[in-house]
Amino acid sequence: MDAAEDKDIKLQRASEDLLSEFQDRLPKFLWRSPSATQIQAASNLHRPRRTVRQSDTDRLIQLLEPFQEWPQLLDPHLANLVPPLIAAYLDYLGTHGHRYRSTAGVLLIDSIPLPRAICRLLYTLCKVRGEKVVSRFFNNEPRYLEPMLDAFQKWNMTETSTEGNIPVKHGPLIWEERYIMLLWLSHLLLAPFDLASISTVCDVEQADITSSGLSLPSALPGIARRIVPICFKYVVAASKEREAATKLLVRLALRPDMRRAGLLDSLVLWALSSLESRSNDDSFISIYGHAGVLSFLAGTLVSAEKEAIAPFIPKIFQTLQRINSEQSALSQDIRSSALARKIVIKILRATAILVLQRSPSLADAQQLESTSMLLEEVIEHLLSALADKDTPVRYAASKALSVVALSLDLSMASEVVEAVLGSLEEDVLWEDPMSGLAIPNNEVGTIQTATLKRNLTAVNPLRWQGLVLTLAHLLFRRSPPPEMLPSILNALLLGLAFEQRASTGSSFGTNVRDAACFGIWALSRRYTTKELLAVDTAQIRAANVRTQAMNIPQILAIELVVAASIDPSGNIRRGSSAALQELIGRHPDTVLEGIPLVQVVDYHAVARRSRAVIAVAVGSAKLHDVYGTALFIGLLGWRGIGAPDAESRRLAATAIGVLGVFRGHDGIASSTKSITNELHSLQLGEVEQRHGLLLALAAIVVNVTELSAQQSAEASSVRSLAVLANLWNVFDTVPSLSEKALTSSVLRPELTAEASCCLVSSLARASTVLYRERTMLPRPSERSISKCIETLSLSLLRTEDNVVTCASTAAQDLFAVMNLSKRIELVRAWISILTVDQASPMGGAGKGFGYLAALGSVFKCFPADPSGNVTPEQEAIIHTLVTRAGLQVEVESRVAAIRSLGSGVLESGVLNAKIMNALSAALDDYTTDQRGDVGSLVRIQGIDAVRIAWRNGVLVQDEDKRGLLASVCRLAAEKLDKVRFRAWSCIEEILGQECFAVVLTDISQISLHEYFLQLLSLMSENWLRLPVLEGYVTSAGVGSESLLRASRLALVDYLGVVSDDHRILNICNDLTELLRRNLASDRLAIPLLEVLGFLFDAGILQQLDDGSFNFYALIQKAHFKSGSVHKLEAAVKLYAGLAEVASTSQEAVMKLAGMLLHPFPKIRNAAADALYVLHKNDTLKMEDWSRPAKELRDCVEALKGEIAVAARETQKNFNAILRLN
Repeated sequence: MDAAEDKDIKLQRASEDLLSEFQDRLPKFLWRSPSATQIQAASNLHRPRRTVRQSDTDRLIQLLEPFQEWPQLLDPHLANLVPPLIAAYLDYLGTHGHRYRSTAGVLLIDSIPLPRAICRLLYTLCKVRGEKVVSRFFNNEPRYLEPMLDAFQKWNMTETSTEGNIPVKHGPLIWEERYIMLLWLSHLLLAPFDLASISTVCDVEQADITSSGLSLPSALPGIARRIVPICFKYVVAASKEREAATKLLVRLALRPDMRRAGLLDSLVLWALSSLESRSNDDSFISIYGHAGVLSFLAGTLVSAEKEAIAPFIPKIFQTLQRINSEQSALSQDIRSSALARKIVIKILRATAILVLQRSPSLADAQQLESTSMLLEEVIEHLLSALADKDTPVRYAASKALSVVALSLDLSMASEVVEAVLGSLEEDVLWEDPMSGLAIPNNEVGTIQTATLKRNLTAVNPLRWQGLVLTLAHLLFRRSPPPEMLPSILNALLLGLAFEQRASTGSSFGTNVRDAACFGIWALSRRYTTKELLAVDTAQIRAANVRTQAMNIPQILAIELVVAASIDPSGNIRRGSSAALQELIGRHPDTVLEGIPLVQVVDYHAVARRSRAVIAVAVGSAKLHDVYGTALFIGLLGWRGIGAPDAESRRLAATAIGVLGVFRGHDGIASSTKSITNELHSLQLGEVEQRHGLLLALAAIVVNVTELSAQQSAEASSVRSLAVLANLWNVFDTVPSLSEKALTSSVLRPELTAEASCCLVSSLARASTVLYRERTMLPRPSERSISKCIETLSLSLLRTEDNVVTCASTAAQDLFAVMNLSKRIELVRAWISILTVDQASPMGGAGKGFGYLAALGSVFKCFPADPSGNVTPEQEAIIHTLVTRAGLQVEVESRVAAIRSLGSGVLESGVLNAKIMNALSAALDDYTTDQRGDVGSLVRIQGIDAVRIAWRNGVLVQDEDKRGLLASVCRLAAEKLDKVRFRAWSCIEEILGQECFAVVLTDISQISLHEYFLQLLSLMSENWLRLPVLEGYVTSAGVGSESLLRASRLALVDYLGVVSDDHRILNICNDLTELLRRNLASDRLAIPLLEVLGFLFDAGILQQLDDGSFNFYALIQKAHFKSGSVHKLEAAVKLYAGLAEVASTSQEAVMKLAGMLLHPFPKIRNAAADALYVLHKNDTLKMEDWSRPAKELRDCVEALKGEIAVAARETQKNFNAILRLN
């Protein structure tokens, strides 16, 4: 619905870079670099490559693909893009054509022939910009016709062959190549010379085409005889080359020399015969074969001269009639294909136009009863095709009908328009909102339509799209006379607001509205201002806002502004903006504030839904009240508060609130009354409308309150607020706001709860402001407050985040208008509910989130104690929240409790020992379940609570500040990205960004080497060393691959800053101390062992003195009787590192030797690998350590002896080295 950035603008900005890169890459891609000898000889400076890399081709295609969003951006550059491709292709044809399929000299595995790459690029350009535009740049010299034909036949051979002893790698042509080559051949057939003059003698076998029933004329030149079989082969293909083959066959048949030779007659008769019965050739049974034959007939009728094709028109029309009426298998196959139906429409259109041209030669060709009968049947078929289930068929039928109407005389064209308008009036109903009666459109003329509401639920949306699109095409060709504009305008305005939804919620009205935008644009472009002003506005019943003083351009402008601002489809908003610009530009001085209106309803401004609904709608309303009124009416409909998605209704409600302020007191009063009346008329099941209407009332109250607070006590402001005071009765008088609406799961109670809480909050806030500052309005009655409390209590039972947020805010605002005794009573009731829930086996699972949030939000609503201490009620709230934040409660409740402590209690400046303990426990919550590390949700809320405490100045004690900050620093180094980012943001706020060299603003930055290096700088403070390192080892020990690389590199850089081993020793001692504290916790013990093992692998710990290695016993304790393979593997790595240290070498080696009999095969293999690296014993390498331990015992005992001897020798060497040092 909302895009991060307008795609068109983004593409326009990037287009220059894309095209520049394409043009820079293209010469090197196509041509070889000349050698020094060639440069000296000044020859072969531009020699095409024989093969290119497929990856390079794909990269060039990727540079062109984005232009599908805006193809016209390519137009200025096509003259520089296509000719080099054409030139390289033709040069390849002359130099390497005979080696197309050979692999001689080809070294790259992913190489493809240069023509294949060029054809893929040319096809991409054709796909983006269209073949008609791109083919204009093809070379059309007749001398390339036969070489191109030779290449096509030779390169497209399917049999495997060799060229001497050279193997064949590149197979036959791919479909992109065939498509481009066939398209190019059709372009080369534009040669003005007879083909016989440029054809060589060539005998072509007829086996390829005789089975299709075609007999070629004997006088055909060799080129034609070679082209026809190729076309016959691909005219029935299921891929894109069918279009090119059909175009080539049409181009060949319509050449003057081919017509004289009788080829056109033969091909037309063949096409007609193939449509009368199935051919024996299986290829013609396919629907693509029928489509290819029909495409040939359509192309022939469109491109041929009248005299040449006239004799076949009756036969072609009769064949199509038979296809449309018969129940044969062939006819049913054709009618079942949308592609075939579309081509049939194109043939009928061409047939009708040829008949209407009344050529003299047609007199002998007429075999139908009359021209009028043919036209009637064509028009009838086109009208019925407007309701086709496939959109391309409807598009073709609407365009064909407008083209045929343009060729008719004025009276017959008017009849076509009347037929379209008559079809649009079918099944249109007008509904009386008071009685609920539906009145047919043809009976509404004698009834006042001001109180009636359009009802288009009975119409066929597909047919409506075809009919409205037909009207648009007719208007674009100016076929309807000005006298018919009132009926056409009614139809267009109905189409502009058309919407139907399926039971699944999908929309069927977007295409209709899009066609209506095109129709209004065409109307504005083709009809003069005088003709539009002459239309009687009283006949325009479909307009939402209409007065006697308005003219047609003004009515159209109002409807277009509404569509451009609030339509849910971005295409419709943009189409309406374009139509509005055309209307105001073509008919100046007919629309109120025309030029400013075009500037506000900008084509790019309406692209984003949120910007269109808020900024564009409000900007239009500021220009004139007539636009504001129309927008308000539109926002009350299906495009606003009746939208199917909740976010659209929220946007619409916000817009209604802002619009209400600009419309003044009368506008606020009428808006409130309209919304309230709609609310009272809703049924219980109309959930979406109720949600939108309640949000709209809340938005009006909020905006009026803010405006009143900014102004002095003006009479208009007071009157506006007095109107809103009656809204307190909504909860008691609206039938659909019952308890069932807030509890029944069928009625989606979360929507009603959210909207009700928003309305309660806005009314309470407004009443509070008024009561304290101006005392202009009375307090709400006790009954109103009681009803609001009931609604609020039911809403607090919900668990959805948006409902909980709205309900807690409503509770805080409602407490401001309640007396103290009522507040105490309600808080005690909520605490009692939470206490009962906590006593349940699951600790109130799924319940209490709303009450926890409400308790936090109302904490500050109790008067402060004179001594500065918290009141008993506040103490009870703190106790309840702290209790619910305990580990014995489910994670979701802990998250809600910590959030309430932060947003409610800490925001009020209260911090005691209970809260400190709860925050410390939250920051150290590592609960896991089947969902994973769910404790991270609690830790994040704890970090946010610490930040709130710092902002409100309650962290005054150094001990409290240090304890919480140390925990946050630990979390800033842990392995979860979201936790690290939130913790680092908190650190920056507490310590100040100026303390750090790099300021981090994005979550992707906290996984970089620079971040971890900056984090390690915090270890300069002794009280932060262990916390930072405790979190750091989780990233450097068991994090993701990228996290491991970044954190370990930063650790190595940090330890390598100084030349002595003082820092290394401190890190080693800190890691040892952390391991001693967390021996029983695998969450920390495993990463600690991994980090120590990594420091050995990196050669860092070996720099220490022998006396520094005092953690051998700790390692043994860490994995003693452990079943964790990961921990045991980490221990093996550490033993391997200790084996390189003199003081622990012998013990570590023997420990590894003992682990060769470990119960886990994976550990036995790891120990064997470590020992082999140390002592290079071949037995360790050759033995299968996956065998059972019992079978390995004798081998291990022998190895132990050998390893013990080697270990003693190693120890002697260490001692000798130490003596020398």
